[in-house]
Amino acid sequence: MDTWNDVTIRLLGPVTPVKDAVPIPIRGQRQRRFLASLALRPGQFTSKEAIIEDSWDGEPPPTVSGQLQTSAWMIRTALVQAGLARDALGSHDHGYELRVPPQCIDLFVFREAVRVVRDLYARGQHREASERLDAALALWKGPAFADVTSSRLRLKGETLEEERRAAVELRALIDIGLGRYNDAIARLSELVERDPFREDLYVCLMKAYYAEGRQADAIQVFHRAKDILREQIGISPGERMTRVMQAILRQDENALRAGTPREVTVPAGAEPQVLSPYGSDAAGRRRCRPSA
Repeated sequence: MDTWNDVTIRLLGPVTPVKDAVPIPIRGQRQRRFLASLALRPGQFTSKEAIIEDSWDGEPPPTVSGQLQTSAWMIRTALVQAGLARDALGSHDHGYELRVPPQCIDLFVFREAVRVVRDLYARGQHREASERLDAALALWKGPAFADVTSSRLRLKGETLEEERRAAVELRALIDIGLGRYNDAIARLSELVERDPFREDLYVCLMKAYYAEGRQADAIQVFHRAKDILREQIGISPGERMTRVMQAILRQDENALRAGTPREVTVPAGAEPQVLSPYGSDAAGRRRCRPSA
């Protein structure tokens, strides 16, 4: 039987297992929800209660036990037909286990790549960080869990989207470090449009404009942010944004360095996994460990 080496489970977009770039058919909505729930906990036991919560938003039908068994059988059959061993999906009395390394699930590949990129950025290795982060962001094929109907999974997907936005923000900081100010301005402007109450985005955008030599535009960003914050949520710009504005007015280069990328709290049920060192690709992705 083949190992998981050539298989990736995609959660960042439609829920799809892929082997050698060819999708493994998982046709039913119940099966995709079931697979997504297990893939959030790779290599770990997942209780039936957790799967039910993810799949039916905690309101299962009377036939739920049979539907779980059928979903497990259909997914296992699809994986076996793709060349994986039957025990790739393990069954327990009270739950199931997807016996897949986290390195073969795009969400965990993305997180590991972002971790590597943060380290590279902190060391000033902006060019390599840029290449790795581009590869990591390319893993997103749409909103997480894009083709599932579970409200609980969609809510987790919205939280994962915040991780993607933080990565785009980091990408903009890297652009600034590389002198690609217009690219940074374009990325940050899009993020501000989507999330107009995030002060740290305005701060980064102000710095990008200033670095491009557009001091007036940087000042305009501050005043626009101040108006939005006051009129829509009743607050004034915070201390950090105010300090950056003052630094721009003083043209204080040392105070206007790009800064530290934002961290994002990982949602419950999608905790990051520790990846074993079996080599890595250009995205910072660790290769899957061969089966014994």
